[in-house]
Amino acid sequence: MDIKSISLSKKITTLAFALSIASIFSYSCKKKKTNEAMYEEATSSSLTFYKGKDTLWDPKGGSPHGVFKLKFNQTAASAFGPDGKLPVGQTFPDGSLIVKELYTNNVLTLYAVMKKDPKSKFASNKWVWAEYGPDGKVVIGVNKEGEDCVSCHKSGTNRDLSLSFDLH
Repeated sequence: MDIKSISLSKKITTLAFALSIASIFSYSCKKKKTNEAMYEEATSSSLTFYKGKDTLWDPKGGSPHGVFKLKFNQTAASAFGPDGKLPVGQTFPDGSLIVKELYTNNVLTLYAVMKKDPKSKFASNKWVWAEYGPDGKVVIGVNKEGEDCVSCHKSGTNRDLSLSFDLH
């Protein structure tokens, strides 16, 4: 190899390394922004309580989430039937948000969140999944792509991966 070839090879290697670092940084920033946005939406005062009731629901059917309150954004609530549930076989519109506020001894301990966003690079089965502490700390981030959630949520009645309607 001559000096020009070595110089070009170093430049290509340096450029490839820089692009790799930029890609990792970009992915990390997008993940952080998506988590922050999901937490903000999950804690919004504009969400609607399940069946219009600010109530603690007892888990049934082996739910791993424990005692909870259930909330929806208006997009999700617009898909409900007359019984206040998503009809079997129907799907939520894109942009739907479902939030379970989990409680231990009447103290909020966790937000379990699903957002229907099939275009998100973090989506699994068209949903973005995450869990947050009350302070916004990420417990299960969007980058996990629902790996701790989807298998159980697929096992329920066909209500677009939402299980709460069948448990209460």
